[in-house]
Amino acid sequence: TLTPKLIDLDIEALNLNHKIDLSNFLKLNKNFVIQPLIKGVSVMFTEEMVHTALQTWCDNVVAVGKVHAEGGDAKAFASKVLSENYDYDNGKVLFKPTLTYGAQTFRPTKEGALSYFVGGNSDYPNDNGFKLKPWVKVWYSKEDFILNGELAIVQCNVHFIGADDSHIFVNKSFVFKQCDDGKIRIILHQSSLPYQP
Repeated sequence: TLTPKLIDLDIEALNLNHKIDLSNFLKLNKNFVIQPLIKGVSVMFTEEMVHTALQTWCDNVVAVGKVHAEGGDAKAFASKVLSENYDYDNGKVLFKPTLTYGAQTFRPTKEGALSYFVGGNSDYPNDNGFKLKPWVKVWYSKEDFILNGELAIVQCNVHFIGADDSHIFVNKSFVFKQCDDGKIRIILHQSSLPYQP
């Protein structure tokens, strides 16, 4: 059920840009497929979408490490992961990785995020490539979230097991956004090690 509201319809064939009441439009055009023509209308974020987004993030950590371990182009693969899962290419991302400090604590650019994930960038000399370890198992726990329209605000723990059987977990906060192309991307990612008193 859609709540009646005013939206912008962009119908290129007619070159129209009018404000209309969506509920009345649907009553008069029950068999008309309008989703491709509507700008700025997103499906409401659901709990299932939150779990899918978190699991995708975990799976991508393992995937980048696997590509590297098998001699593939981890940088190219990680760049694709960033484009598909973070909104750097079309928007703004607030990213604070776990193991960064000083002037390079925050990574507002795709280049900075990529360096943290795979290293090899002289502009970020302290980055060793967190995703290259490799991590062979990654999962999330104790998740909680707030759903707000096209956004999901999430906090959780993420656990990492390395190929050397090392195990760490970090506290994370994410904001996931449903973008104009229908894909879910991260617009905020904050990560920190648990406090040890």
